[in-house]
Amino acid sequence: MHPDLHRRLAQIWLLIIVLLIAALVWLLPRSQINSSVLALLPQQQTAGLPPAISDGFTQRLDRQLMWLVSPPEGAGTKPLEDWLKQLRSLPALSQVEGPMDEARQQEWGAFFFRHRNAFLDDATRQRLNAGAEQQSQWIMGQVYSAFAGVSGKELANDPLLLVRASQMAQQQSSGGMSLDQGWLMTRDPQGRSWYLLHGELNTSSYDITSAKHTVAELNAARHAFEVRWPGAKVLERGTIFYSNYASQQAEHDLSTIGAASVIGVFLLILLMFRSALPLLLSLLSIGIGALSGTVFTLWVFGEIHVMTLVLSASIVGISADYTLYFLTERRVHGETSTPLESLKKLFPALSAALLTTVAAYLMLLIAPFPGLQQLAVFAAAGLSAACITVMCWYPYLSAHLPVGPTPGLALILKWLLAWRSRKPVRIGLPVLIFMLAAGGIYQLKINDDIADLQTLPADLQQQEQQIAALTGQTNDQKWLIVYGDTAEQTLQRLEALRPKLEQAKTDGVIAGYRALSLPSQLQQQKDLSLLRQRAPQIIAQLQQSGVSVAMPDLNPQTVDVPLWLNSVVSQGWRLLWLSLPDGRSATLIPVNGVHDTAAVAALAAASPGTGWIDRKSEFSELFSQYRVYLTYLLGLAVAVIAAIYLWRFRLPHGLICLVPTLLSLGMGIAALGYSGHHLNLFSLLALILVLGIGINYTLFFTNPRGTPTTSMFAIFMAVATTLLTFGMLVFSSTQAISSFGIVLSSGILTAFLLSPLTLPAKKRGRKK
Repeated sequence: MHPDLHRRLAQIWLLIIVLLIAALVWLLPRSQINSSVLALLPQQQTAGLPPAISDGFTQRLDRQLMWLVSPPEGAGTKPLEDWLKQLRSLPALSQVEGPMDEARQQEWGAFFFRHRNAFLDDATRQRLNAGAEQQSQWIMGQVYSAFAGVSGKELANDPLLLVRASQMAQQQSSGGMSLDQGWLMTRDPQGRSWYLLHGELNTSSYDITSAKHTVAELNAARHAFEVRWPGAKVLERGTIFYSNYASQQAEHDLSTIGAASVIGVFLLILLMFRSALPLLLSLLSIGIGALSGTVFTLWVFGEIHVMTLVLSASIVGISADYTLYFLTERRVHGETSTPLESLKKLFPALSAALLTTVAAYLMLLIAPFPGLQQLAVFAAAGLSAACITVMCWYPYLSAHLPVGPTPGLALILKWLLAWRSRKPVRIGLPVLIFMLAAGGIYQLKINDDIADLQTLPADLQQQEQQIAALTGQTNDQKWLIVYGDTAEQTLQRLEALRPKLEQAKTDGVIAGYRALSLPSQLQQQKDLSLLRQRAPQIIAQLQQSGVSVAMPDLNPQTVDVPLWLNSVVSQGWRLLWLSLPDGRSATLIPVNGVHDTAAVAALAAASPGTGWIDRKSEFSELFSQYRVYLTYLLGLAVAVIAAIYLWRFRLPHGLICLVPTLLSLGMGIAALGYSGHHLNLFSLLALILVLGIGINYTLFFTNPRGTPTTSMFAIFMAVATTLLTFGMLVFSSTQAISSFGIVLSSGILTAFLLSPLTLPAKKRGRKK
């Protein structure tokens, strides 16, 4: 390249850097840094459900919090009132509900009495449909029961005992909980009382910053409460506790590992070059890469996630590779060649290495994770800018680099000599790695279960099990959603679905479900007609049995959704109802003890306006689909590389060059088998990077203008910096990140060990 042309390119690149800085200044106020864990997850598949409905329920449910409090024996309700006061003082919480005071209890009873004809429970409806005698016999049983406590006043005001029947049905649907001084209470097998409190977050439970602060406040409040009331216990449930644990664990791992890897890379550069100039130049290329990555990510996505910034530390080693390639060449051959001659010598290998690595990262765009998509754009733009910086500026900036022999030259020569003259190395090492890869792959198991990607702490799991045992309500996030264009249509569809759910419960498909008991307007009219038909016969039979009652008031007592929502009786149930501004509405039906997911999904598909959501299974299925897709894509990439090798190097050397690529991929997944990890989507994503990064070592050894000793040292520095960044991920306590690091480090190390195999025959000392 002519010096004047190169100088002009360097000036143009300086202008582009200035423009990137200006773009960053312009974009920052117009963009945001996203800290929501939910933004890292794939878009939820909702089986045809309107997105506004599924998203509305998901966001609402993820903000819910529940506490079960057991006060010390003999302390009464004072500890409960103290805990309620503490919760209501936290600004992060809203709508913290505790006991139902006497006034609200009276209001609750008055509402049911006033609208008793509209709230027939299923059991009463079945008795009335069977005939007047069954209802009159049930009333007689309540009147003469020593435990029922039916008063004359109650019988006079409600001769058919509709309010009592409705209350009994409500109590049965409450999961065995009962009222104690206005508090919902249950008992454990040891007879200890547990009282229920409920609250809602003001913000999303997936916001990393606010979740961390809120959980810290809740933990401090609980500790202070248990100190004030020795013997008291608090159980807590909420998405925020799980998301906070996962995000803090991942952020801690990646930030700690990232800091350690960056320090390791810089120390390695200082140790090998014995000069501060390579370190400063590496920092320059990394900094410009970070600038470019940030600008392009903000431009494409309008935001950048904090986890993307943390994960970007993993590309530090690759960004430094381009600098190290060039500086190694200048250190060794600085006295015999000009900087532009060195650039011309390295340009084919540098450009090919950049293209393969960028292509590997851009393949991450097909993954369903927004966080990985941001990382792909960040890495592609950042690595490109880092490499262009090396090509445009470093021939000038490296002018004062100390010149000397290749560091570790004696060891490099011995290693290359072994590849040239010793069959145990040239043939035995690839065969040994092949056998190791085959053994690991034989032990490998495939598992797409999302639950296995993150190990939850024992205390959260234990609390979850206790709450499920006490309330009968699990947190496995399996729901049916019934929706319609109007509230009436939704309620009618719910009523049509209820018998199917009862049959599924009888058949053992599910253990139970929880659905609204609000009847549709149509059902209320039918119930009123049924009451008017049966009431005279029931009253006559009661009078014949000696129970003096008058005819009940059977005037219409219609209850619509707005009236129900604004009443006290909807407390604890409003969470299951959603109304959209356009008039559409939906109701949520939590389902527990699902033994046949396919049967429940089929039931939903056969019911108009009904959808089935199983978040865990949906994510696992999505992971499986993308894993298969990436497997085919990876196979296609290997086939393209093989064709290029065969076209460029012909037989048999083209096939020999393919060996490091194939064995690096094989050892990457074999390491999972040996370590007890499973093959999943994250493993395939790591293999893509193994392919894109590992092939760089082959490209440098097959560069016809390169020197084997210089290439060997440059490749050693590249693999060392890469292992210091990606390899450190092995020590993460998050299983998905750890398995990602295992695949990368094993595959890249294998590619490095086998890279001398790709040296042309004349460079290995063999005659043509």
